[in-house]
Amino acid sequence: MNQNTAAVDPLTEATRQVVAELNRAHGLTLALHSRCPAGVQSGAWRLTDPNGRPAILKWSTEGSTAQILHRASTVAALRAAGYPTPSWLAAGATVGGRIYHVQEFVPGTASHPLTAPAADLLINTLEHQAGLDPDPAGDRNAEVGSTAFDESEGRPRHTVRQLGSPGRALIAHYEQLLDVYGPVHLPGGDMVHGDFNTCNVFLHQGRVSGVIDVEALGSGTRVIDYACLLREAYAEDYDVAVRLRLRRAAEAVAGPAALALCATAAAFFIVEFKLRHQPTSVGRTLTRLHQLAADLTRSA
Repeated sequence: MNQNTAAVDPLTEATRQVVAELNRAHGLTLALHSRCPAGVQSGAWRLTDPNGRPAILKWSTEGSTAQILHRASTVAALRAAGYPTPSWLAAGATVGGRIYHVQEFVPGTASHPLTAPAADLLINTLEHQAGLDPDPAGDRNAEVGSTAFDESEGRPRHTVRQLGSPGRALIAHYEQLLDVYGPVHLPGGDMVHGDFNTCNVFLHQGRVSGVIDVEALGSGTRVIDYACLLREAYAEDYDVAVRLRLRRAAEAVAGPAALALCATAAAFFIVEFKLRHQPTSVGRTLTRLHQLAADLTRSA
């Protein structure tokens, strides 16, 4: 083997093939630049046009052409309503079944770590989700209930319990929280991002420049996204002022009972996520999730 020949990375080569096919399909002239460094769940790739202008490619072997085209039309509708998510320049599938979309490059930086002024910007964005109802078939409210209560193998609550005593203690704490309120009905009619955290919200020149990773969006209550962000505020130990802003805004939407249920689902989900991607942080995360449950219980 020629020592001067660099080893070909299969993922990079597959991405080059996706770029070549989408260029032919959509009459584009994009070139692969590099892999984006952020993100732990799905890969994103930076492309450039002949003038050096950037764009972002995401592709996967999961999903279908119909699904990605449906999501592209949903994104267009959200943008028409003024929601700050980048436009999609192309979407489709390769001959080999790789599902892709190319979106505009978002200027700015992720809103992590969240400060009080930045929290206000994100709250304004979450309030923009009120009434958008982009995909009624994607019921995120039902998903919250399943995550909070379903202990079937492979579900987040089951994974938490498998931690043994620490996991059982966390489940018991959130059961106590939910018992304070009894059965909860979550309102619908809003856009739900599904992963509304600071990594997916970019800030530029004092405003939200873009909300990315909207592929899993659905309909339900925006309290789900508030709970996701509030959980991050506890897990990452953000300032108390940030936590209070988020909590008050969330409770103003549908009351403390709805937030308690959504926070329970968010807590169980993040434990599973940390076990998979950041196992050394699980102990610290459990401690901070207990604090979230305690705080939500105390003012009930």
